[in-house]
Amino acid sequence: MFTKLYLETTNPKTSWNRFFSTTILSLIAMSVIFHTILYTLFFNVVNFIFFGKLLSKKINIRLISCLLLIMLFGYLGRFIHVKQVYKDYNYNNEKTKEYLNTHYNSWVFIG
Repeated sequence: MFTKLYLETTNPKTSWNRFFSTTILSLIAMSVIFHTILYTLFFNVVNFIFFGKLLSKKINIRLISCLLLIMLFGYLGRFIHVKQVYKDYNYNNEKTKEYLNTHYNSWVFIG
């Protein structure tokens, strides 16, 4: 569903202008909103299963706020990390992609 976004934000040759374009930013917004809803529902279901009640409105607002911030800054942080790895590998795109595929596909990350 968000394959294009992953490929764009992990491509070291993507320019900063492209990253901040409306196309990419709208995909990031959709991903962040989708995953925030998904994770919030998950936490509420888990809380209901173990404690018999949903999370309070106050906790849900805090949870949603934290998730939104973490995921928004996560995309920016990942893009900065990709650029740095690309530079560290002396601008070798193949080695950078190999590194990213090895590390990001083995981690469960938000966004």
